[in-house]
Amino acid sequence: MIGIGIDTGGTCTDAVVFDITERCILASAKSQTTHDHLEQGIGNSLDKLPKELLHQASFLALSTTLATNACVENKGGRVFMIFIGVSEKVVRNTYRDYGFESLDDILFVEGNAKEHTEPGWDLFEMEIAERLSAYDSVAIAQMNAEENGGAYEQKAAELVRRHSSMPIVCAYHLFHDRNVIQRGASALLNARLLPVIDGFLKAVRSSMQLRNLNYPVVIMRSDGSLMNETYALNHPVETLLCGPAASVMGGAYLGHYPKSVIIDMGGTTSDIALVKDHLPVRADNGIQIGSWRTFVKGLYVDTFGLGGDSEICYQENNLFLSDRRVMPLCILAAQYPDIFRVLDNLDDNYWKGHSKPMYSFYIRQKDIAGNSRYTEEEQTLVRMLEDGPLSLAETAHALHTDVYKLNLQRLEDEGIILRSGLTPTDMMCIRGDFTLYDAKASRLAVAFLAKSTHHTPEEIPALVYELVEKKLYKNIVRILLEDRFRKTKSYAYTDEINLLAEECFRFSKDGQDDPNHLIQARFQSDAVLVGVGAPIHVFLPEVARLLGTTCFVPQEAGVTNALGAVIGDIRAEVIIHIKANYEMNSEEETKSGYYVYGVREPQIFEAYAEALAYAKKAGETAAREKALEQGAIEISDVIFQEEQQNAMAYGMDLFLGSEVHVEVIGKMDFTS
Repeated sequence: MIGIGIDTGGTCTDAVVFDITERCILASAKSQTTHDHLEQGIGNSLDKLPKELLHQASFLALSTTLATNACVENKGGRVFMIFIGVSEKVVRNTYRDYGFESLDDILFVEGNAKEHTEPGWDLFEMEIAERLSAYDSVAIAQMNAEENGGAYEQKAAELVRRHSSMPIVCAYHLFHDRNVIQRGASALLNARLLPVIDGFLKAVRSSMQLRNLNYPVVIMRSDGSLMNETYALNHPVETLLCGPAASVMGGAYLGHYPKSVIIDMGGTTSDIALVKDHLPVRADNGIQIGSWRTFVKGLYVDTFGLGGDSEICYQENNLFLSDRRVMPLCILAAQYPDIFRVLDNLDDNYWKGHSKPMYSFYIRQKDIAGNSRYTEEEQTLVRMLEDGPLSLAETAHALHTDVYKLNLQRLEDEGIILRSGLTPTDMMCIRGDFTLYDAKASRLAVAFLAKSTHHTPEEIPALVYELVEKKLYKNIVRILLEDRFRKTKSYAYTDEINLLAEECFRFSKDGQDDPNHLIQARFQSDAVLVGVGAPIHVFLPEVARLLGTTCFVPQEAGVTNALGAVIGDIRAEVIIHIKANYEMNSEEETKSGYYVYGVREPQIFEAYAEALAYAKKAGETAAREKALEQGAIEISDVIFQEEQQNAMAYGMDLFLGSEVHVEVIGKMDFTS
């Protein structure tokens, strides 16, 4: 059986043809991701694959970093969050810790599921009727939802539907975990990503139809397993780290090392994962990306802003890399040669340099004509960009302001416009490590940057390479320290670790230290660094040398994500909680039964064995249903795991409860 794998990243769209039976890659291709028309980049990669193999394939498997990048770059639809029975004071004190940006987008509704006290629905309906018009979707999370199966969430959703047809996400439908703020953040993020994944899947189907390809489409989840289109459309948050998960699966498959660190560098982000005993390490309590804390189950992947398209910034004489993705100037010049009208005159117009990157441009991504959410000034600018990119100076002039007062952050954050500037990709073009594009535009911008920072044009590419290597090194060190010393994640040691890693990087790079220092610091690892992603081969060998280890960059490094997508299976996990119910009498504290939470309404049993048997049976039933919903036609394996929690109290070892993990592994139907 043959499968097609496609990975749509921030910069490139990769494709592979994989023989499932023989476990080998038959063909591969790479094209530029076209963000304004995703179907073009997908189609370009498909067209580079042999047609006969495309028509022999049984299915198409997808992975993407679109959701990851949307989180890192703070993009996506605007979501109205509804909390039911949640303390407003608690949320005010912690909301930023979970990724919420503003309290203005949150409505607090009273209601207590434990006491069966329903919210005031009439008042609730009046409030939402006044506020919904400014949003794209709604997320709803209820406190103690396990007490009534999320009934208040469902009721609130019904009332919202009376006033709007916008998508609604109920948190308890997605996750049964008890932390309601984290569950709410997960639901909000799911709602925010709805248009991202919907647009992606439509682009895929459009590309297939144009080429007369009609077979099942599956997409990778954050845990390295697969789900069908319907499930993905309703659960886009499950794709949050599907691109990185695909790189982990592909890197582990190609590397075959018992202990390794997998580093995937794309255009926008870099993702680091760990492999122990040949198995990828999984996230313990839901994955986190940037400031977003979620209950999405997945492989342990640490994502940070570093890629071939990271913006090179400067302040006075210092160069640094931003987390934000911009389009490399070498790529922009290939698409719009007219930008040389600005670049060719940089030397004459700014002969002493400038505090602003006057070589940067703005490109239109989406049309907002007639959209009342945007100001007349914003709509005017986007309309002017129809004719092609405008430079920083031209944009300021068009808006009757100067480059110092120009503020287009909202349009960038919402993906309406994209900025182009200098990136590591431009430096690779200049140094000949990336030859797909001409380096003329990059060199002209670097000459401007040199005058603005008092570096020479020859020094700047090497300085940028070192910035990339340092950021990779420091993040690998941080992640390995967090893995060894788990408690460091619970404390604010980020600044201290960053300072120590900075010193160790410099010492390892220079090979010498201040003779007055009484101790030398250097980090070393015996884990193999496995590099995947198009630009990684340029930077990883030096990082491995600094860490005293070796690296492996497979020949298929540029399309590893696409390979990872096509070798997955279907996995569904359900967690059932068993809690001991204690009662106090005049002499001692005694158990009076065991509550089982996690499936519909809670159940109570006198004996623990009965509660455990019920939890396993209910968990397996729910996991099988979930696997079938994801697209499985056959369950090949069921795995049970019980984790008990105990605590010392009153001089006794008290049983608090258990978590029963039930995971089913299934096969997908690729015959339709």
